[in-house]
This record gives sequence, C-alpha cells and structure tokens, in this order.
Amino acid sequence: MGQPLDPGKAFFYGRFVQAAYTMFKNPQGGDPLRPEPAGIPDGYELGAWIHMSDFILNLKDPQFYGIVVHGIENPDSRVIAIRGTEHLIEWIDDAFAIPIPFRQVPSAGRVASGFDRIYSSLKVVKRRLPSEPGLAAAEAVPETFSGSFGEQLEQLAISREAARGVTRSATEERPQRPMVVTGHSLGAALATLFVMENASKHKFDVSMLCTFASPRVGNMEFVRVFNQLPIDSWRIVNTPDVVPKLPPRIPALLDYDHVDTAYQFTSSAFAKNGLVCWHAMETYLHWLNSSSELRAECKP
Repeated sequence: MGQPLDPGKAFFYGRFVQAAYTMFKNPQGGDPLRPEPAGIPDGYELGAWIHMSDFILNLKDPQFYGIVVHGIENPDSRVIAIRGTEHLIEWIDDAFAIPIPFRQVPSAGRVASGFDRIYSSLKVVKRRLPSEPGLAAAEAVPETFSGSFGEQLEQLAISREAARGVTRSATEERPQRPMVVTGHSLGAALATLFVMENASKHKFDVSMLCTFASPRVGNMEFVRVFNQLPIDSWRIVNTPDVVPKLPPRIPALLDYDHVDTAYQFTSSAFAKNGLVCWHAMETYLHWLNSSSELRAECKP
C-alpha cells in the first residue's frame, strides 16, 4: 500500500506519539486533561487535546489520550497522534474482542467491540492558541464539539478556518486539509478507525497512517476495505511484542487480521527482553533512530 517505509519519516511521526506520552506522564500547566505542549517537533503547534473515557464498571472519567497539532506555516496541515494504554482498566477495554459492525462505517466490516466503544468516547477539546486574543488561558473555558471523532475534528478545523477569515458557502468545496495520523498500541487501533471513518466522510486529506505496535483492529472484510484506501500505511511491529498478536485470530470464530503494510524488527539485538521493553514506544523509536533513548530499564 503506497510508498515503502521511510525510517526518518516514521521516526518523525513517532515523536508526536511520544510527545503525547510525555504530556500524559508529566503534565505541565496544572491540568492533566489539558497539559501544556511538551516534546512536539519544531514547526508544529498544539491545537487540541484528545480525551477518551473508559467504559468498564460504568467509569466515565475522561483521560488525556492524544494531540491534534497543526503546522505553524501551514495551519491547515495536521498530525493526529494517540498514545497507548497505561492502566489496567484500559487493557480490560482492549480485551473486549466480540466483533461488531464499526458504527461509523457499518459497511466496512466488523471491528473489536472494545475498540469501537472506546472510539465512540473520543472527545476533541480545542486549545486557545497563545496568538489568539481573549481570556487568559487559565480563565478560558475549553471549547468542545459534538458528533463522532471525525465530525469533531472537522468542527475544530472549521473553527480554525473561520478565525483566519476562511469561509465558504454550502456549495463550495472545502479547503485542502492535509493530515497524517499516527498512534501506538491502543492508539494505533483508534488511529486506524479514524482513517476508515474519514475515508467514508472525506473531511480531511489523509495521506499517511503510521502505527506502532498495533493490535488487530477488524475482521478480514474490514482489512479488505482498508487496504483499498489510497493512502500510505506503515504498521511497524516488534516481532516479540504481545499486543500485535491481539485480539486472537481463531478460524470460524474471530477472523481478525492486520491491515497493510507490516514492517517488522526484533528488539533483542539492542534492548532487554520483556513485555514492557518489547512494547515500549521508546523501543520502536530506537529501532528507527539509534540515537533515540531507550527506557532506562530496557537498556542492555
């Protein structure tokens, strides 16, 4: 599917996911749901936070899960980056593997019910940019949107366009909105679902999906539909990592499969073995760029 893996580009996209992890683990600014930007590559600006709500035991408290960034020189160009699981509850969410139609695109095959429910809980929270006039950041009420994750992202884009004086009539075509989508672990599954939703609704011009340690997201029909999309898709996999082996594929019961295109490596040559080190985002980034630091506990 599309151009082969470019390690430099994949490392660049992975840095946005790592930024989401950094902001989640060490939130700056006093609000863990809306942490100030940290680790975002130069030339990009944080435009919105992504929240997710767990559904086990009726827990509805949102968690900060990812970022929407835009280019400073080209604010219509965006990167969506979603982190992976960090808590037991989230892993329980992942384990709900009963296949159901993806509610945003029911004709696109079936997906793991846990992923579908988590995806439906995603919320986009607009950040007031430092360059925008108005209340101080601490006093401003965060703006949120309604609808599916893709529809919320479109409303965010429209609000940013309107702030720049870009308006259009109902008959005019929307502006070009180039986008790259990336994620790790559960975030990779959610990123894949967004690409499928957007392919149906055509709100953004997604050119690339770059995932790390992605689980299987949908059944063979979902994979067939996804693999026909006119995008570049890089699915980077550490072969001993357990998460890409989930949900299990059981003939005649669970026909889950992976989307294209797999790029595999084995971390044993440069990192300690173990569940955490096999799966850590830092391990994936180190494979792409050996100057990128491993986790301390994973260094040989």
